[in-house]
Amino acid sequence: MAHVFVAPGDVTRLAADAWLLPTDRTLSIRAAWFARVPALHHTIDTLGDHAHRLRDGTAHALVLPGWAETTPQPVLVAVPFDGVREAGQVVAPLQEALRAAAGAARVRVDLRRASARRGLPLVGLPLFGSAGGGGDLLRGELIRTVLDVAGAIAQDEHVDVALVLREPSDLAQAHALRRATAGSWDELDDALVDRARLLAGHARAGRLVPFIGAGVSATAGLPLWTDLVADLAEGRLPDDERRDFQQLDVLDQAHVLRHMYPDRASFARAVADRTDAGRYGLAPALLAGLPTREAVTLNYDELYELAASDMGRRTAVLPEEAVGSGGRWLLKLHGTVRRPETIVLTREDYLSYGRGREALSALAKAMLLTRHLLFVGFGLADDHFHELMHDVREVLPPDRLEARLGTAVLLSTSPLRQRMWGGELDLVDVGGDGIPEQARRLEIFLDCLLAHADQGLSFFLDDRYRHRLDDTELRLRDRLLRLVAETTPAERATVAWSRLAATLGSLGLPGQ
Repeated sequence: MAHVFVAPGDVTRLAADAWLLPTDRTLSIRAAWFARVPALHHTIDTLGDHAHRLRDGTAHALVLPGWAETTPQPVLVAVPFDGVREAGQVVAPLQEALRAAAGAARVRVDLRRASARRGLPLVGLPLFGSAGGGGDLLRGELIRTVLDVAGAIAQDEHVDVALVLREPSDLAQAHALRRATAGSWDELDDALVDRARLLAGHARAGRLVPFIGAGVSATAGLPLWTDLVADLAEGRLPDDERRDFQQLDVLDQAHVLRHMYPDRASFARAVADRTDAGRYGLAPALLAGLPTREAVTLNYDELYELAASDMGRRTAVLPEEAVGSGGRWLLKLHGTVRRPETIVLTREDYLSYGRGREALSALAKAMLLTRHLLFVGFGLADDHFHELMHDVREVLPPDRLEARLGTAVLLSTSPLRQRMWGGELDLVDVGGDGIPEQARRLEIFLDCLLAHADQGLSFFLDDRYRHRLDDTELRLRDRLLRLVAETTPAERATVAWSRLAATLGSLGLPGQ
């Protein structure tokens, strides 16, 4: 069963197989798209006869020819030339473009490395037909229409579709529509949906802290730890040593490899080169969209920070950066590709971790004691993780020994893993056959979690969504706007008004 995701971020930086690019029959494309994807300039300028059916209006979509196989395939979709006056005008172009993108995505998925494959191909699309297409005052109805059409085509073509949105009001509206629609997460059983809702409540209360593992970055093409070490070992071991090497723990394998490089700096650079990517998958984007201020990771990559930045949420990286007042931050326990010398991978790195990094571990332990940690894409096998859990359990009083310290969302679990961690963590098995399908179901779970965590009303006072409100909501909206209009400058200078203005701003009133 195919799925339609709603993800925050930038569709041009999503690790999709294909994506939709809005244009019209004159091939007009907004400058912002060229800024994000410079290669578009040459491709559009050299289309020639490839675009004749788009220009004469007999086609609404065009798969851009000659596009690099290593990047997601753009598909042009022509919105009505004279603007969008009703949401139904985008249905036919969107249907044609999604079908074309689905075909291109099925080809692309065969070209991607195995670690980046999902259970189904993925097509990304922005909200088109709104600002540039003339339908800005129909945004709410456009979102509903796009979700409906994407859902139908996704099922027909057997691909997943991600509606990628940048504005908080668009995201809030899309999440509200899906919460009100039966079957939005039919791929998950009731127990998983209930678990997502429970975690969403922790997020809304400010208690949830994502703890991000390597599995979150896999669909962007980045390797899991064992795959990373195998890649680093490629061509460096004599044939007669390979079998013994494979019997070693992964930390000891990394230790052996470290001494096969000229120095530690070159080894760290090799690790950084293999764990860096410019496009994030759905999982980092969905996690970055949660209403949380803190996150922890053992990953070296910058996918979480990149996704957060694309939705306007700057995230300070600890310990490299300072955190502003009320700002978001990400604790990187094992270093970052931005500074390869900080990377922790070998047995020696683990043993010497305490020298100079005690504060990082202490911060992680404090969150285990004071927050609800959500372990995602994490195998629960890391030695440092074991140390953190042990130290926290050592200081807990007897009456808290049965309390759970967090939730681990796993691709699969087992009775032995339940026996090992069931006393400390709630283990959630997303189900599915094989890693690609399990990874995809993890994304669906996170999609459900974000939709229930984001219950803001930033569209309520936004004129672009007025048409989506019922009569009772419209009367309340009008009374609030009258209050704003009637407030005097002296009243606006009070502390009480500053509090009220913040609330009005959260409801979508501009300038608050």
